[in-house]
Amino acid sequence: MSASELDGLAAIIAVDARAAGLPISWVSPGFELLTGYSAREVLGRSPKLLQGPDTDPRSISLLTEAIAAGRDAYVTLLNYRADGTPFWNEVAIAPERDGSSGEIVRWLGTQRDETDRMRVSARLHELAYFDTLTGLANRAALHDELRSAMHRARVHETEIALLAIDVDDFRRVNDRWGHQAGDTALRVTADRLRSVVRPQDLLARVGGDEFSLLLKDLPAGEGERVARELAARIMEAVREEPHVVGDLRLETRVSIGIGVYRQGTTTTAADLVHDADVAVEGAKTAGKDTVRVHRAASGEAVLVPDDAFDPVAAGAELDRVLEGRLVGAVYQPVVELDSGAVVGYEALARGPEGSSLHRPDRLFAAAAAAGRVVELEWQCRAAAVRGALDAGLGRGTSLFINSEPAAIDAPVPEECAELWARAEGELALVVEITERAITARPAELARVVLDQRRAGHVIALDDVGADVRSLALLSLIDPDIIKLDLGLVQDRPSTDQAAIVSAVAAQRERTGAQVLAEGIETAEHLLVARSLGATLGQGWRFGRPGPLRPPLPVSRVRASRVDVVSVPGDTPFAVVEGARGEDAFGIATKALLLPISRHLEHRAQRIGEGAVILAAFQTAERFTPATRRRYETLARRASLVAAFGIGLPATPIHGVRGAELAPDDALAGEWSVVVLGPHFAGALVARDLGDAGVPDRDRRFSFATVYDRELVIAAARTLIARIAPEEITIRRR
Repeated sequence: MSASELDGLAAIIAVDARAAGLPISWVSPGFELLTGYSAREVLGRSPKLLQGPDTDPRSISLLTEAIAAGRDAYVTLLNYRADGTPFWNEVAIAPERDGSSGEIVRWLGTQRDETDRMRVSARLHELAYFDTLTGLANRAALHDELRSAMHRARVHETEIALLAIDVDDFRRVNDRWGHQAGDTALRVTADRLRSVVRPQDLLARVGGDEFSLLLKDLPAGEGERVARELAARIMEAVREEPHVVGDLRLETRVSIGIGVYRQGTTTTAADLVHDADVAVEGAKTAGKDTVRVHRAASGEAVLVPDDAFDPVAAGAELDRVLEGRLVGAVYQPVVELDSGAVVGYEALARGPEGSSLHRPDRLFAAAAAAGRVVELEWQCRAAAVRGALDAGLGRGTSLFINSEPAAIDAPVPEECAELWARAEGELALVVEITERAITARPAELARVVLDQRRAGHVIALDDVGADVRSLALLSLIDPDIIKLDLGLVQDRPSTDQAAIVSAVAAQRERTGAQVLAEGIETAEHLLVARSLGATLGQGWRFGRPGPLRPPLPVSRVRASRVDVVSVPGDTPFAVVEGARGEDAFGIATKALLLPISRHLEHRAQRIGEGAVILAAFQTAERFTPATRRRYETLARRASLVAAFGIGLPATPIHGVRGAELAPDDALAGEWSVVVLGPHFAGALVARDLGDAGVPDRDRRFSFATVYDRELVIAAARTLIARIAPEEITIRRR
């Protein structure tokens, strides 16, 4: 058979679990076609005969560990046919047990030739993630690795540094000597950068004359020092000697900007990219051929591009601003893209003109340092609605108001109560919630969203796409308006963008939510926004922030509020029981349900950063060391991982959220695993039948598996409502 005919061919193999070495006891005809071995040649031999010099030992270890644990496994690995030809083999194994004793008697495996798919995938990966001129990683690869590195840093409490490296005066090379000389200069520069970077770091070309270097897994407190040392080596390597391009000798210089992620500071990958960009612009402004670091205010996620501002030292000015109620608001229009009509305004906070706290990032940094974020947040809201009421905005035009996650559930202060009540009656309010609040304070956010909807307000989720982790969480909020992060409009298209567009489109189709694109400044940005599915837009192309001036528009955002499906029940089991009745449930032992649970965990692992996995284990004793290891691995990749049980703390292990259950909590009697992704939803819900005096694996449960998205979301919300809040940092632009 030809390679194309073999591709996708399925085979089945059985091995004897009770014999040493797991000898092959039976193979299907498909196995003979797939591998080139006849049944006679392989019966009684070890499946290892398919392995070869390039078979990944890590894949073999996964299979070996699964067999030792008596569980299913799935891998794709390089195997070899009888004639020595390598092929990519998709392998799934499962144990077959004796019906009476429960002993594993043999292992069954399915195999599928995935060679063509892997070859195409590798080529697509090369085109998608590598720069063709220099052979370096490209912007998409950098952003993928940056998000993963950020997640690891959060879990392991390490630091990351990002160096933005711009070639100084590169345009002159192109203009004077042509693009061929410019391309050669870029390749030489890339080679010199390669010569000094560390093997564990990622060097990428992200634009015409722009490079980036990602330094990962740096010890706490060492990020800036390591970044400065590498920047100095880069400067020295680039300056070493002129580039020789034909008869030309080109001297090259670079400007370098450094952004550093520290624990409790920068909250997203987009923030870190922004910080490095600001720093490199500072280096250029300072005369080029130099290095600048973009430092964060200590303990906060507000990054300050100069060393002159100290949020702690600004305490006296903060007192003056808050006690004098000097916080003001400016308003940026929101337009309907088809008609260009203004349908709303976003209120943006500002400190008094001439004050060191005029900028909102500094204002919130000072408030965070002084522990006065809630007070400032309400002054911002009051300034926003007061300005709108004074201008006569009325209910004819929507008013978007930001809600800081750290103050999201703060009650209305007495001094603001009358003004806020008037605003709720006279204005069409859109409450903007940043995606950071979803993972930091999901339980509080769920309650606040419900309260705001009951008050008649529209819910907007801001910064969607700034962090891929937020995508799976869209379904848990069901916003009426999805605000796309400006980076999606202004950055080059990438595989990340495709994933985000797909997830947002699925959410829009499911709920009818409107999509609003931020950062539209040019005609090109407008085209991108439309391609992303946006019907609303915001950005300098339509107007810069400023005061509200009559005549004001009288049309508002035509966003019909999303009809959130309400399913009764306060636990996953109760939700499914209420929706489907008792007939939907079967009875099975724990041993039979474990493969279903592991299957859902594997699905979450494959989804990666877009996954949410929530699990109830009844008691801490059942959150075993093996389970802890699995969930710690999941936490390194998924958006949100939570575990619940009697005796389990709010953070059972690094990266895993949760809450201790009270003994009388109905969830304490359930074993549930719920997985949500942008395009997947699945749950195992099981209630302990209370068998006594039997081995743990023989305990019986009433159970159901659910793949209906609305029902899985409803089950997930019962668990989300129990998650203990996480301390959150402040960022306001």
